[in-house]
Amino acid sequence: MKGHVLITGGAGFIGSHLIRVVSAAGYSVSSVSRGLIHTENFSVLDLTNSSQVDAFVARSKPFDAIIHCAAIAHGEKPPKNSTVSDFNSLIVQNLINAFGATQPHWIFLSSISVYGERYLGSCVPIEFFPLASEDYGKGKLRDENALSKICEHLDIVRLTPVYDIEHMKDIKKRVFIPKTGIKLKILPSPTYSFCEIRVVCDMVLRCLYDSPDRRLHQIGDKSSISQHDLVKRFPGISIIVPQLFFTLALILLPSRIPWLRNARLMLKKLGLTNTFELDVRQLGKIK
Repeated sequence: MKGHVLITGGAGFIGSHLIRVVSAAGYSVSSVSRGLIHTENFSVLDLTNSSQVDAFVARSKPFDAIIHCAAIAHGEKPPKNSTVSDFNSLIVQNLINAFGATQPHWIFLSSISVYGERYLGSCVPIEFFPLASEDYGKGKLRDENALSKICEHLDIVRLTPVYDIEHMKDIKKRVFIPKTGIKLKILPSPTYSFCEIRVVCDMVLRCLYDSPDRRLHQIGDKSSISQHDLVKRFPGISIIVPQLFFTLALILLPSRIPWLRNARLMLKKLGLTNTFELDVRQLGKIK
């Protein structure tokens, strides 16, 4: 075996794919998740419970790497009296505390949600310290910063929306009016960056193979796709909506009110070009 790897969120879309791919690559894999899955070396674990996390790490064979996928996904509801960002950050902090002074190689799956509204309708370059606008993105950025302060071997992987043939939610919400079979056709057509699950798996394997370092990756499919091309992939009737509608809405909706801020981001992601620079940057040494 090449090493012992912990994959959190093993029952999820990305985590379940990574279990298969990393195991096939010759690594010994242990996985944890809130939900039960039928696979070898799997543990049901509440990562928000620090005592459970401490006990799990203490009784496990030492880990060479942790691939951290566990999180409340963007748009999901957190438990009562919690926010999405606080819930996800609690998981990261519990794991950091459990490993203590001997942090393994972290591969932290982050998100392009760390970027706010600074780049409207233009390609977003890699930024080490972007200005997040929504709770989910703020939490991911906070967790990136927490890990960058303590991990000697760290790969932060910011994902554009991830999909495969069975997980098209992020694709369809840029095509269909919610809860209908009616498609939107935006004129002129915006373009989007997406990330097929195989791209994620290939990047994670590359991070495992590469020599120890501290890197920030921004990944997705090599080519962006137009909204018009997405519309063609699904059957149904279409209605035409001018892109000007989305531009005006962003101008008129105030950004200081939280729920309106979320509405602004939704309109931006749908109606304007959302593409991202795909590259890697060195994080530098721990200060």
